[in-house]
Amino acid sequence: MAQPHDNRKLRVGVIGGGFGRNHLLAYQATDGVEVAAFCQRTRASAEKVAGEFHIPQLFTDYRELLALKGLDAVSIAAPPYLHHPIVMEAFARGLHVLCEKPLALNRREAETMVLRAEETKRVHMTAFNFRFIPAMTRMKELLEEGYVGDRIYHVDGVWFSERRADLNASLGWRYKKELAAVGALGDVGVHLIDLIRWLVGDFRKVCAHAATFTKERSLPDGSGKGSVTVEDACVFIAELAGEVQTAIQVSGVAHGGVYQGIRIFGNKGALRLEIDRRDPDWLAGRLLGAQGSSTLQPLPIPERLTPGLNRLSPERTTGEFIFANLTRRFVEAIRTGRQAVPSFHDGLEAQKVIDAILKSAEEEQWVKVV
Repeated sequence: MAQPHDNRKLRVGVIGGGFGRNHLLAYQATDGVEVAAFCQRTRASAEKVAGEFHIPQLFTDYRELLALKGLDAVSIAAPPYLHHPIVMEAFARGLHVLCEKPLALNRREAETMVLRAEETKRVHMTAFNFRFIPAMTRMKELLEEGYVGDRIYHVDGVWFSERRADLNASLGWRYKKELAAVGALGDVGVHLIDLIRWLVGDFRKVCAHAATFTKERSLPDGSGKGSVTVEDACVFIAELAGEVQTAIQVSGVAHGGVYQGIRIFGNKGALRLEIDRRDPDWLAGRLLGAQGSSTLQPLPIPERLTPGLNRLSPERTTGEFIFANLTRRFVEAIRTGRQAVPSFHDGLEAQKVIDAILKSAEEEQWVKVV
């Protein structure tokens, strides 16, 4: 681990294109770090990204990147089935790890990743970047200040997206259980699970219904069709610690409904958070609140929570502002030797909830989260 006051630049490798671009943008906006290597399965794609971000070394095999001498850490933005093997090898080589969500394919894998992180004493983070939406951070602050009272009664959450609504999308890894483990729950639901757990408390039990609306998709090579083995949408109720009632709906087939919302009702007030991606200012989020018998009113987001938020370029700001909150904490933790959050422990707790949801949907009954 880097020593306190070690001012040299930390050298990081990024594995995975796609959402890996946000990792790259975030590291560019983080002081004291350089992306020394990048890995993507297709060489032409890897060369394009490496050229755009001026990354000196590129690979198409993650093992070669991990073996690179002089690396301090690695960011993993590969599909979920690769998280466990990459993480385990990275820790074996003494690297610190920032890993995309969901952390693993299942609880068992996540538990072994947490154990190895603790054994090697490496910094570990799960990429729950939506904690750093300014309105979300403010909601957390107000809850801790007692805005809704000293007891929470109800929580509900929705997360709608439309990635899976495209009937012409081919049968990529996101539609295969053995590669992704889950569908909409992995795309967006895991974020909502983490946020509600972070804001209110741990999940105790769940009762779920999942649905796959498009059951077959064309194979990428055009040779026919294959079965979709993950869910397009899921709705579930839950009980949180403190007997808090919870209702959650996530969907990947919500045409025109690219929207997230969380409502929290306590014994003295209520808070409502909204993120509508059709709004040019969606990255800041919108927060409303009410106390006593008053009606919900917009609440201001303090400027201290929005420095660096470029409202004119949301396609870059997701990485340079929201995701950079993760990379800055990651780098600081490596330098100071203190563990950062959200950690692999948070990833594991979310994984426990996902596993319980899948079991509940299959068995059509309540399942405890243990």
